[in-house]
Amino acid sequence: MVHSLVKIIFLLFIIMPYNIHGGYHCNFADIARQVHILNNLPENTPQLELHCASGDDDFGFNYPGLRTDFRWEFCSYHNTLYFCHFWWGNKNTVFDVFNNVDYCVKDESNFIPEGTKRCIYNVLADGIYIGYEDANSGQIIYQKYRDWS
Repeated sequence: MVHSLVKIIFLLFIIMPYNIHGGYHCNFADIARQVHILNNLPENTPQLELHCASGDDDFGFNYPGLRTDFRWEFCSYHNTLYFCHFWWGNKNTVFDVFNNVDYCVKDESNFIPEGTKRCIYNVLADGIYIGYEDANSGQIIYQKYRDWS
């Protein structure tokens, strides 16, 4: 009986971190990560459309309103990868929004400081910017990351 109870508790600790949409909880705070996509496109223009997914999770097609934050949280391990496809009118782009536990995205930009836990994307008419919260000032620092194609 006690052995079965220990197995059940162990399984709950394994399953709980993967509950992304309802009461998300990561067992270890040092691996909890967030991705934010801010829709700051101009008013009276086509609707932003997103499709974000990983190998395990597919958030489907989403249409965030102007000045809203489409976001999700997850436990990040060394092989976690999320990508998003963005459409705005006849423009689109697709790229990894998270592929590295230390830097959000690890690529040629090297803009995000090590240890960043909130990956922030600001969608604007001239492209998509990546940002992070500055530890000293609390302000979000952005750099252009992708152009629309």
